[in-house]
Amino acid sequence: MINKSLVKKRFEKSLKTYDDNAIVQKLMAEELIKILPLKNYDNILEIGTATGILTKEIKKNIKFKTFYANDIVESSKEYIKKIIPEVNFITGDIEEIKLSGSYDLIISNACFQWCSDINILISKLKEHLNDNSILALSMFGDDNLKEIKAVFNMKNTFNLPDVVKYKEDKIKLYFDTPKDVLRHLKLTGANALKEFKFTKSRLLKFEEEYKHMFSENGKVYLTYNPVYFLISKNGIE
Repeated sequence: MINKSLVKKRFEKSLKTYDDNAIVQKLMAEELIKILPLKNYDNILEIGTATGILTKEIKKNIKFKTFYANDIVESSKEYIKKIIPEVNFITGDIEEIKLSGSYDLIISNACFQWCSDINILISKLKEHLNDNSILALSMFGDDNLKEIKAVFNMKNTFNLPDVVKYKEDKIKLYFDTPKDVLRHLKLTGANALKEFKFTKSRLLKFEEEYKHMFSENGKVYLTYNPVYFLISKNGIE
């Protein structure tokens, strides 16, 4: 079960450092825009805006009339207003809040993995799509952060929706030390996977295990597994 209070807490803390460390999330935002069909999207809803990495790509590449944005972290609103001043911001957990109206595009980047039931959420969002409109989302697959899961003996916490995958990638990031891996996760809020408290001996053991298992050319690595979906009101695009 996803700990939403922990997710919110971690992302509140990481907003100021997010842009400088969310390397993969930026690549995902660019790719998500690239795979969108070329059409008019008058009314757009972006879910999980954070600091506006995807918002910037939307503004740069898509013409729209009305822009709605949502995030569980209220302070995200100030970041989005700097990008799109006329934004209609909706604060809250997208699984819990009640939506009104309909949209030509509902889009979300690197957010749905934090949802408790993705399939129920997708069904809910499809009810708010106009005819011939699209739900576009990126999230993470089974191999995401697989090195962290292996060291901590964690089960996969990311559940993919029950729809056919549109596209899948594997991205490896390299770091000088295992400590740098942990720092990277903390600065992007991705350590909301679980709340860990490191003792000095546990940290040392983590570093030794990680370096032994996941070293390459004098560096240690971390795998991201982005998955992209385009879903219409009636199914997959």
